Amino acid sequence: MPRRGIAWLPEDWDQFVKGRQRSSNVRSGTGSRRGGQPPRRAATIAAFTTGTLAASTAAFAATVPSTPDTSASLEPGTTQTASVLPGQGQSSPEDEAAAAAAAAAAPLAGAIAASEPIFTNIELTTDGSTVAPNAPVVLTVRAREASGTPLGNQQVRVVVVNGPKWQTTRALTTDANGQAQITARLLSTTTITAVFDGTSALRPSVATSATITIKAPTTTSSSRSSVSQAIPSVIPGSSIGEKAVYLASLQKGKPYVWGAEGPYSFDCSGLVQYVFKQLGRSLPRTAQGQYNASTHVPQSGKQPGDLIFYGTENNIYHVGIYAGNGYMWAAPQTGGVVSLRPIYSSTYKVGRIM
Repeated sequence: MPRRGIAWLPEDWDQFVKGRQRSSNVRSGTGSRRGGQPPRRAATIAAFTTGTLAASTAAFAATVPSTPDTSASLEPGTTQTASVLPGQGQSSPEDEAAAAAAAAAAPLAGAIAASEPIFTNIELTTDGSTVAPNAPVVLTVRAREASGTPLGNQQVRVVVVNGPKWQTTRALTTDANGQAQITARLLSTTTITAVFDGTSALRPSVATSATITIKAPTTTSSSRSSVSQAIPSVIPGSSIGEKAVYLASLQKGKPYVWGAEGPYSFDCSGLVQYVFKQLGRSLPRTAQGQYNASTHVPQSGKQPGDLIFYGTENNIYHVGIYAGNGYMWAAPQTGGVVSLRPIYSSTYKVGRIM
C-alpha cells in the first residue's frame, strides 16, 4: 500500500529512462539534442499534498504535450510553468458582479472608517441690547452640531471684540442641552462673541457678535452746572472713549504709587497717560497738563472715556477716567488701588481726548 507523501513510480522506470537516453545517443551521436524533435509523448507535472495527487488545470499542474513546438524538461532544478487551458481561470458573470460591488463599496467603507469632523454652530444671545452702566446682563451661549444635536459638556469661550484684538473673558462648559450662561456687568458699550474651538471630531465655530450698548445717563436742565462761554455747544464724541474705559478696567487692583506710570502701579495721571498711550495718544504726565491738552466738555455732555478733573482751572490736582452712570476709574491715593469709584464732588471738570 503506498505511503502518504511519497510518489510511487513503476518498477521499470529507471530502465525506461536509460533505454530512452541510449536510443537518443545512438541516433544523434551526442549526449544532447540540438534541433532534434523529441518523440511525441506527454510529460506530466504533478503536485503532491499530504499524499494526495492534486491536479489543477489553472495553476498547480498541467499536461503539456510534447509537440514539435514544445519541449518538456524533467531535469532537477528546473521549473515548468503550467499554462492556463482555454476556458479555465476566467471569471464568471457572477464573480465579475461581486467584484464590481466590492469595488463600489470600498470608497464608502473608507469614508466611514475615516469620517470628516462634524460641522458645528454656536450662538450668543443677550437679555438686553441696551443696559445701564454696571447693570447685569445675561449672556447665553448655545452650541449644536449642524444637524441640530446639542453639544453637551463642551467648552466655549466668551470673547470681547476690540477691533482686531480678541480677549477671552470667561470659559464656560455647556450642559446636556448644549447651553451655558453667564451674567456680566459692563461699564461701556461692548461687542461680545462666543467661540467653540472644536475637537478632533467637531469643527470649530464662531458666533455672530452681539453689541451691548450702555445708555448715557440722563440729566435735567436744572441739574446742569454753569459752564464757560469758551466751551463750544457742539462737541464731537470720542472715537476711543469706550476703549479707554475697557483698558482702565484691566488695571483694577493695582496699587497707587505716587509718580508711578505702570504697568504694575500707578498714580492718578500715570494711569490716564498709560491707558491713552495704548490707544495711540500721547498725553502730558501731570493732571494739570492733561486738562490743558483736553477738549473741555460740560458736565451734562460727558461720555464714557472722558476725563474727570478735580481742582480749579490753574490748579488741577486729581484725574480719573469716566466709566458712565456717575462712576470713574481712578488711582486714588497712597494705600489705595485702581478701582471703580463714584464721582465724589459736583465741582469737577470734564475733558475729552479726541
